Amino acid sequence: MKLSNVNRFTAILLLVLFTFASCDKDDPEISEEEQEEMNEDPANSTGRFSDHLTCNVINVPPEVGLNSYYKKYINCSGVPVISSAAVSDEALVLASETVEFMLTDLGNVRAKLIEDGNYVAIYPEGGSLSDLPENFTGGPNSTGAYSNGPSLKALATDAASLLCNPEVGYGHTLVHEMAHMIDGGAMRFIDNTFTATQTSIYNQAIASGKWANTYAASNPREYLAEGVTIWYGVNWIGPEGGDGNRNNVGTRAELQAYDPNLYNFINTYYNNSTDVPGCRTPVISGTSASCPDTVTDIDGNVYNVVNIGPMCWMKENLETTKFNDGTPIQNITDNTAWQNTTSPAWSTYDNDGSNGDLYGHLYNGYALNSTKQLCPTGWHVPSYQELQDLVNYAGGDYASVDLRTTALWNPPGLPATNSSNFTALPSGIRNQDGFFQEAERRTNFGSRTTSNSNTANFYSKAIFGDQERIYTDNVKKTLGMPCRCIKD
Repeated sequence: MKLSNVNRFTAILLLVLFTFASCDKDDPEISEEEQEEMNEDPANSTGRFSDHLTCNVINVPPEVGLNSYYKKYINCSGVPVISSAAVSDEALVLASETVEFMLTDLGNVRAKLIEDGNYVAIYPEGGSLSDLPENFTGGPNSTGAYSNGPSLKALATDAASLLCNPEVGYGHTLVHEMAHMIDGGAMRFIDNTFTATQTSIYNQAIASGKWANTYAASNPREYLAEGVTIWYGVNWIGPEGGDGNRNNVGTRAELQAYDPNLYNFINTYYNNSTDVPGCRTPVISGTSASCPDTVTDIDGNVYNVVNIGPMCWMKENLETTKFNDGTPIQNITDNTAWQNTTSPAWSTYDNDGSNGDLYGHLYNGYALNSTKQLCPTGWHVPSYQELQDLVNYAGGDYASVDLRTTALWNPPGLPATNSSNFTALPSGIRNQDGFFQEAERRTNFGSRTTSNSNTANFYSKAIFGDQERIYTDNVKKTLGMPCRCIKD
C-alpha cells in the first residue's frame, strides 16, 4: 500500500523517536564514579590553562595572561607550575610531579581547580614570597601561601624545600600548600559537609589538648594542612610536646594513634599514595629493606649492617685506609699538615690506634667528598639528604637518644635508647686546625654533599650526648669525622 505524505512523515518521526529511545536505554547517564574517573584526565576539563597542557618546561604561553615576571611553565596535571628564569627546570618538574601525585584519584577536585584557573608559583632559592608579583599573603617567616580570592587562585611555594636544600629547616612546603588548595579551592565547594566536619574535628582536638605548641593548632585549615603533610610522611619532625611548629608525630601510623579523627578525615578526602616525588624519602611506618648481615671493605674490615626504614646502613664507623680502587688515603698525624691539606686524609682520635679500633677513623671532607669510592662496592658515602632520611626514620631531629649507643657517652647526659639500633658512638672530631676534641660527648657523620654557599665546606649531622637535638653542620673540609656508609 502506498503511504500518503502525512503517513510517511508520521512513520519517519516514529522511527526517529524509537531510535533515540533505544539509544537512551542502551547508553545510561554517566555515574558519579565514571565522571570522577573521566576528570582524572586534565584534557577532559576546561579552564584558563587547559589549552596549554605540556609535561615539558617551556616558555610561558602568552595566551594565558601571566605576569611578565614568569618565564617558565609546565602543565602536566591541568594545574600549571610557573616560575621566573631563576628557578631550575628540576624544581619545576618536581613540583609538577608533586601536584600530579596529590591530585591522583581526585578527579572532581582536579576538574574544579582547572575550571577556576588555579596555578602553582615557585620562588627561587634564597628568595621569599615577596619576590612573586601576586602579593601573596603570609607572615614574615612564611615559606608558602594559598589564595582562593576572586582575582587570585594560586599557591606559592619555595624551590629550596623541593630540592632538599640542607639549609631548609622545615617540611615539604608544596605538599602543605597543595593540602590548602585541595581544601580551599575544591573540596569545600564539592562537598557541603567538608568545612563543618573539618572545624568540628579541629575543635575536638584542641579541646582535648592535642597539637599544643604546634602550627597545627593555629586554625582548622592549618590543622588539616599539617596533618596532610604528616600523612604523606614529609613533615619536619619536632620534639614531644612541640617546639612551636611541630611535635613528634611524623608518620601516618603515628597520626592515626595520636589523632584518629584527623587521620580518618584525610583518609576520606585525600588519596592513599605514599611515594611523594623528589629527593626526600617519605617516612612510612613499617617500611623495611632486605639488607646483608655484614659488608667488607677493601682492607678486609667487616662491618655489621642495620636496616632502618628503606635503607641499609653500616652499624659501625668506617676504618678503611684506601679508596675502593686501592689508592691509599694519607694518614696525617701532624696538626699543621692536617690544617693545610686539600687532599683526602684520615686519622684516629689522638693518633691512637686503639681509638681507631673503638671509634673507627676520622676522615676529612676531601676524603668524604672525593670522586673516588671511599665505601665498599655497592655502598657509598651518604648524601646530606640520606643522613636526614636516617634522622627522620629514627624519630626526627630531636631523637638523638634513639641513634646513640647506650654505652661510652660520658657524661651520659640524656640516657640513650638506641631504639634505631644505629649505635652512634661518641667518636669526637678533629677540628680544622688539626686538634682532637669532644671524644665521649660528641660525634658527627659526614656526607658527600658540598655546601651550597661555599665549595670549601660540606654538610654533616652532629649529635651530642647531652642534647636531644640533632644538628646540621656546614663545616670546612679540613674537619675530620666518622663515616657511615649506606647501601646503594
